[in-house]
Amino acid sequence: MNAIPNQRHLYMGTFEAEVYWRDAQLASLPALPDRASSAIVAAMDELLFSFCQPGDALLTRYAISPVHRQYIAQLGFHPAVNERDLTDGKERAGNVSTASVFELLGSRKADAGEGFPQLEGCVLSPFAGLPHVEEAARAWGITLHQPPLETIRKVNAKTYSSDLKRSLGLRNPGYIVTSFADVAEAGRKLLRDGSFLIKDDFGVSGKGNLHITSTQMLDRIVSYLRGQERKGKQVLFLLEPFLEKEQDFSCQFTIGDDGSVDILSVQWLANTQFSYRESLSPDGAFLERLEREGYFSLMQDVGRQLYQDGYYGDVCIDSMTLRGGKLEPIIEINARKSMSLIKHQLDTFLAGKNMRGTLTNYSLSHDGSLSYEELLEGLKGEGLLFTGEREEGVMPLGANTLYVNTGGRDGENKIVGHTSKPSRNATGRGGKSPVKQVRVSGIGASDGGLEGNGMAKPDLIGEKETAGSERARGKGRLYLELVAACDEDKMRLTTKLDRFLAEHHFTVLN
Repeated sequence: MNAIPNQRHLYMGTFEAEVYWRDAQLASLPALPDRASSAIVAAMDELLFSFCQPGDALLTRYAISPVHRQYIAQLGFHPAVNERDLTDGKERAGNVSTASVFELLGSRKADAGEGFPQLEGCVLSPFAGLPHVEEAARAWGITLHQPPLETIRKVNAKTYSSDLKRSLGLRNPGYIVTSFADVAEAGRKLLRDGSFLIKDDFGVSGKGNLHITSTQMLDRIVSYLRGQERKGKQVLFLLEPFLEKEQDFSCQFTIGDDGSVDILSVQWLANTQFSYRESLSPDGAFLERLEREGYFSLMQDVGRQLYQDGYYGDVCIDSMTLRGGKLEPIIEINARKSMSLIKHQLDTFLAGKNMRGTLTNYSLSHDGSLSYEELLEGLKGEGLLFTGEREEGVMPLGANTLYVNTGGRDGENKIVGHTSKPSRNATGRGGKSPVKQVRVSGIGASDGGLEGNGMAKPDLIGEKETAGSERARGKGRLYLELVAACDEDKMRLTTKLDRFLAEHHFTVLN
């Protein structure tokens, strides 16, 4: 959505926005750090190309692969992009700094815009409102059109969702707890009827949730929180009964400056252990059921309440159907863009071609030896690559999320900390090949030309390969749209893609 029509828009953002909304004084739930996953999330901003209209700009933490730029240009996406990393090469593979893209952008004005598109006068359309937006906007002459940061933070809290459910008379508003003693008391009440969830007020997908199934487990968490509270941390969590779900789904809508609520789409979700897996289009019967049961009317009410509380912009409401047939309309509120909104953008693109797709991702272990250019060429050779000229295929949505932990990034802006190693196509010094014809369904040197992909030796993120190999394997994630007319065609594509990945030494982790 372009909040201000007929103006150039700038799309950018950091996907785990909740990290920047969370008060550092809040107590936290136990969790294992995962540097590789954090690096992947930091590179997800390249998926925002799906929002770009002609003339729009897209800034990403890591410069988008020239190969990928040519691929999406063939599909009809031509955003003006940064040709240099916002990080200026100061981040090592798998070790992302805490700075958001807006903080990084604000610090780069001294570069006089070298390697950056013209941003002055662009209207910012962020993935989510974050600190340092105003400083970056002032430095680069960007126009802001968003609520105050404190409003954004307030309406994204889990406690806000709970209070809103209570005010609307909905089931399962949960318990808001502010001490370890509250956690113990409310937790024991909930365990009488079954297991329950402890939710961090600003938890993110797959993190900040704990499923408590026994008093022993509850006691361990209470003890853990007691220790933090004694050190001055503030306890603030939401406790909710664990619901036996049948299907996750979400609703995307926008709230205009005048308070109007425009419902855009509903997407079925496939999640794994609270983490996003894929978005699928629901059938007509499901949408008719939502209409009958007043779901869309409720979404309008939610949007009006958000507006009364000072918010306007993008919203995603997480919902679910339960075993037994009941509808749970509000699990939580995400006042920002979402993966399902990206899916909606891709749906709109494909609808213009009378096609449909599924947004999904593959978590992969690999050594970075297959460049992104070779990946696209291989997919095309197998008849898998979606080109816009076919009625089905695999549409890769980015390169950086796949290679951010293995150093195998295209172009000049590689993450530091790697020793260059030429690909099999490289003929120049330092692992670079000259500009050459790229055989990806008509994309060639005449479309801007490409540099070859100098492969790099990654940090030891992940396990070594079998004996005799010097390359270490790292974790990456390939986001893609599976374009298929029906479930049978989708399954056939998935089977071929699984075989292709295995033959090229990718190990699927999800």
